[in-house]
Amino acid sequence: VPLSVFAFGFSVGVLGLVDAGILSGAAVGLFIAVALGTGTVGLLIGGLWDFRGGNLFAGTFGVAYALFLFTTGLILRFFAPSIIAGGGVGAFGDAFGAWLILWATFTALLAVGARTVNMPAFLAFVLLIVVYVLLGIASLGGSAGWGDPLTKVGGWVALADAVAAWYLGAGILLNATLGRDLLPLWPYKPAAAGD
Repeated sequence: VPLSVFAFGFSVGVLGLVDAGILSGAAVGLFIAVALGTGTVGLLIGGLWDFRGGNLFAGTFGVAYALFLFTTGLILRFFAPSIIAGGGVGAFGDAFGAWLILWATFTALLAVGARTVNMPAFLAFVLLIVVYVLLGIASLGGSAGWGDPLTKVGGWVALADAVAAWYLGAGILLNATLGRDLLPLWPYKPAAAGD
């Protein structure tokens, strides 16, 4: 799980830096490289490793988001120009916004499961839902005046999501390595009958 979570954190962190305006919009190429390299490869290896270890939830998370980052990198690098040339910027914005909203829905399903894992995992998924919704709506807005502010807010939420992901990864890695809870993960504990 830590490998997947760290790879995810790097990808969403670079996206956040670009969308929040900390890095120039021209740095979207950096996001594409990180998404295709660190994100896709790290999440895929981590997810397959988790499947092998019998962790269905973590395996599904790793492989699914590897596919998301790989496809998103392909869309932005290779397919966006032809979609824009054929249908205009608005057509691409609508298609990409719908893509992000679909992933927000899928992420909501995983958030339900993450609630039973631990609080940092749940927080990372909830923040990702917010990122997808904000950036999806901003993309659907096209040239509307609210698109850019929503993108900027989405970027800041993406940075918070990267921090939550890195905290989760660090907690799992360091706690297991040191044999004690250096970083608390607040695991879910169902109430006993009669409580």
